[in-house]
Amino acid sequence: MNGEQILTVHEAARSWQPNRNAAEALAHTVEWLTRFQVYTPRTERYATLSAWVYPLAPLPELELAYDISSFFRIYDDFTDDLAADISRINIISAELTGILYGRPPKSHMGTIFNDLWTRQIISSPDQWVARASEHWEWYFNTQAMYAAMRDQRLDTTVEEYLELRLGNGAVPLCLVLGEKVNYTYLPPRIHHCTQLRLLRKLASDIIVYCNDVYSSVRDAQRDDPRNMITIIQDQDGCDWQEARARCEQEMRALDRSMHTTKQRLDTACDVLGFTDAERAQARMGARIVDDWNWGYQAWAAANELLMDTDPPREEISRMLTSPQAA
Repeated sequence: MNGEQILTVHEAARSWQPNRNAAEALAHTVEWLTRFQVYTPRTERYATLSAWVYPLAPLPELELAYDISSFFRIYDDFTDDLAADISRINIISAELTGILYGRPPKSHMGTIFNDLWTRQIISSPDQWVARASEHWEWYFNTQAMYAAMRDQRLDTTVEEYLELRLGNGAVPLCLVLGEKVNYTYLPPRIHHCTQLRLLRKLASDIIVYCNDVYSSVRDAQRDDPRNMITIIQDQDGCDWQEARARCEQEMRALDRSMHTTKQRLDTACDVLGFTDAERAQARMGARIVDDWNWGYQAWAAANELLMDTDPPREEISRMLTSPQAA
């Protein structure tokens, strides 16, 4: 089964092209993962997402983006393997959050993230560093709630899940990182423009629906209920095909909302009196959202169903807790 067989790929995603520096960036990240003793085929595959979602990034910034994407795979796999051990997830989340505010790493995972964070803040404006810190904190501190979804007492709703995935899914974080890799640091009054904020949420929701159609196929093999398909099935009493169709319908509706919101962004720029330079920054903010939306969908169609054909996610836990990693 391939991605096209279970989810219709939008024409914009179908024709999307990755960054021309993809091969060089991947070679760098394979070396980086090997140096930190956490290389797996799963992390390598996931790193390639960056070429599709940051198609304009120059090579040095794309290398950082590749490393960050591979870190998402490492961290998500590690916390997934901890399963119901929420206390341990909270401990590692607290350590990584502390690194954002100057505390030293205590673990192998902390050492890896400390390397990434140090490279992110180099030559970055203070306002952007604060913004990125807030989003990383959001990501780290939603892992426990995501793990807790295995407990049926939560009975997570669609609305709760979409809110959770804003942090846990890290799309808003990656859109903030898109400012750095594209050399477009948005001033606060542009970043927080209502229409740009809404575009970032719409893109996150689209990607959740898209990701979860694919991941539901893998999750079913692991009896993992933490995906939108299962939530819709439980909430509406429907089968997988009906839930899949609902996800696709929601994606199309959200896409129409994005189109309308981008038009309204132009009006907002007029009303707010943005200069030509500020208007260009706002449009670049919208472009970063588009790149992530279509780039992710293009990558996912070819890769999401293959993620569990690579060695198991538990391999990361063995690497991070081995004597060599100490």
